[in-house]
Amino acid sequence: MSAPGTGEQGLRLHRLMTGYLSSKALFTAVSLNVFDVLAAGDATAEEVAGKLGLPPRSARVLLLALQGEGLVVRLGDRYHNAPVATEFLVSTSPRYMGALARHQDAHYAKLVQLEEALRTGAPVQLGQQYTGEFNAGPQAWARRWAEVFRASSQLMAEDLAAAVDLTGRRRLVDLGCASCAYSMALARANPTLAVTAVDQPAVAEVAAEFVAEAGLADAVAVRPGNIFTDRFDDCDVALLSHVIQGFDRERARALLAHVYDWLPEGGLLVLHSHLPERAGLPFPYQFGLILLINNTQGGEPHDQALTEEWLRDIGFRQVRVRDVSPISAVVEATK
Repeated sequence: MSAPGTGEQGLRLHRLMTGYLSSKALFTAVSLNVFDVLAAGDATAEEVAGKLGLPPRSARVLLLALQGEGLVVRLGDRYHNAPVATEFLVSTSPRYMGALARHQDAHYAKLVQLEEALRTGAPVQLGQQYTGEFNAGPQAWARRWAEVFRASSQLMAEDLAAAVDLTGRRRLVDLGCASCAYSMALARANPTLAVTAVDQPAVAEVAAEFVAEAGLADAVAVRPGNIFTDRFDDCDVALLSHVIQGFDRERARALLAHVYDWLPEGGLLVLHSHLPERAGLPFPYQFGLILLINNTQGGEPHDQALTEEWLRDIGFRQVRVRDVSPISAVVEATK
């Protein structure tokens, strides 16, 4: 006789072992524009097949897989998008996450070689990827990088703006701003705060487009720069959102020390990141695998204890940690 609960645990492991089916079904549906087709009206599997140029059997098995994850709903022989798909997976939606899906699909291909990457400690090379090197010329990855961050940041940006009290602060610099989603959320929440957003030239160019599209060009100034060498002495708040995890321990600590050097007395560092100890979902524990296969700068998740140790050793005081979302937390440190 099996021990109580062993059946449930076996099913949990089965779910882990077959989870790749859910991910790949989602990625493929986004790539094929399944959700866009259904946004135009409910349809049978055969009608979806005709619009996508697929064999009917292929459409049937893909739609069934999406139904199992609650992404589409079947009534009789007709399918329509579930509310979550309408909000996040239809390309005309302002909250469209297709760029993030395509980005994760690229990781999916590299994860096939995860064991080799773990043994060598080197990223998997399957074409062009983000390098983390500043002042590089315009590259094809820059727009993709900013679009991916715009898709993922919407899950956390408003929560970060609500979690951080910037009352009385004058000027904030967003170091490594990517899509400027965090800059814009903080600017909306703090109308009297002047915000400067900085990233590599190619990324900053795209970020400036996003800021203009949002009608926030007067509130957020985007400029190219090197966050490891540039100083922002007129700023009393520095934001590093999902930045230090992209670098090895030595360089991440060096970046924190550089920010401390130019921050004025009483200045605030806002460090937003995936902290496994604070996580409500598995992703922050797993994020290091993505960095291992894709990051060329030795990046890895830097946990809360190590981050706090660095900040205090550098000279920051009043180090505080609070949850932002189920997948991120914020560390606030005052100079």
